[in-house]
Amino acid sequence: MYYELFAIARITDPVKTSKEAVKIASTIGKLILNNRGVIRDITSLGARPLPKIMSKEQERHFQGYHFLMGFDVSANVQAQLLRTLRSDPRILRANIMKHDMTKKLNTGTSVQQALNSIQNQ
Repeated sequence: MYYELFAIARITDPVKTSKEAVKIASTIGKLILNNRGVIRDITSLGARPLPKIMSKEQERHFQGYHFLMGFDVSANVQAQLLRTLRSDPRILRANIMKHDMTKKLNTGTSVQQALNSIQNQ
């Protein structure tokens, strides 16, 4: 089943914003690959201000590094992945969305779907 992970990583050093996100993405990727999953794509959305101040581990954050990761994995591994991400102090927020693959074989990421809908109008 095709899933898409949307995650917001904390920014500890404003000069090196992407280094923490790269480490997190590689950790998530290793977890998926070790459990016989397939990573389809990783999309960086960059460092952005958060819509509201978020707190995690008694720290307040006003900006975060956003990224998307598309992958195929079993439901048990997906639940384990979400549990791991929610307990990780480097991740401010994480959400996994399931995409229906019966209609189209290549759905693309949420960003690609939004851009395609804008171009079709």
